[in-house]
Amino acid sequence: MQRQAQGATIAVSGLLLAGVQLVHATSRTQTTVGFLIDGVPFVLMALAITYAGYWVLRGTDDEHTTIVGAWALGGAVGFAAISALLLTSMNVALDTFPVFESAPAIAIDSITVGILAGVLVGVYDARSRTRLAELERQRDRIEGFANRAADMNNYGRALNECATVEEVSALCIEAVATLVDITDTAFVERRGEMATIVDATIVGVPDETIAEMAMRGRDAELATVVTHTEDVPATLDGVESLLTIRVAETEHSQITIVALNRGSQEITDETKALLEMLVSHAGTALENIYSPSHRVGDGNEQIDIEFEAGREK
Repeated sequence: MQRQAQGATIAVSGLLLAGVQLVHATSRTQTTVGFLIDGVPFVLMALAITYAGYWVLRGTDDEHTTIVGAWALGGAVGFAAISALLLTSMNVALDTFPVFESAPAIAIDSITVGILAGVLVGVYDARSRTRLAELERQRDRIEGFANRAADMNNYGRALNECATVEEVSALCIEAVATLVDITDTAFVERRGEMATIVDATIVGVPDETIAEMAMRGRDAELATVVTHTEDVPATLDGVESLLTIRVAETEHSQITIVALNRGSQEITDETKALLEMLVSHAGTALENIYSPSHRVGDGNEQIDIEFEAGREK
């Protein structure tokens, strides 16, 4: 709202100055050449002020627009003060010259020039500050990603030391919650039509639904994050999107990580890169401990969901 108000104020000020300049130019000169010299430049300056106000009004930077208004006001006051000083000094030096008869026109010209100069400097200053703030945000984002990538490498070393699929599952779910702030995660193995939920932190969602969600990413590339936004089950309240990541695949089985995004964490390119790094480490660890004939865990710790013709039983 503040940006729109300042932009509108600057634009309207430019239009008013343009009107005043036209009135002064037509009243002070009767020739075309005089009008072109005395009026047109200042009218164009006033219209430039209007355009600058329109630019501020349509802009998206709400943080630094106050700077433009401050520079415009400062330019107007500064140039008006300089004009007043010059007029006063000329009046003192030239007793017979009617200096103050032209004071209103000179003041309007000076204010027009001052506002235009202030707006131009203010726009440059605001854009420079915006660019600097963006660079700082990018630096912080890169530093944050680098730190989380280093932590992810630590998880990768821990994953390579795992002896069972259950250990890999636990570390993956912990890493997703710690590094990308997604707490609703499941680690699902599917063998043919049988789905085994190795580990899950998804609360209030039936196991059959979790297994069905894991099947949605079965055709994706390995270690690639797939975001599902339009086919989220209607029973999942507050879930904005569903993420599936295929971890590993053998002749008889496939392991997939399912994560629910409830809107608390924006899924950025950095988020996807971290998840893909994690899954790459997990896939390498599973290659060392997994074989087509290996059964994940035991019957007391896992939930098996059997599928028939693509549906849960």
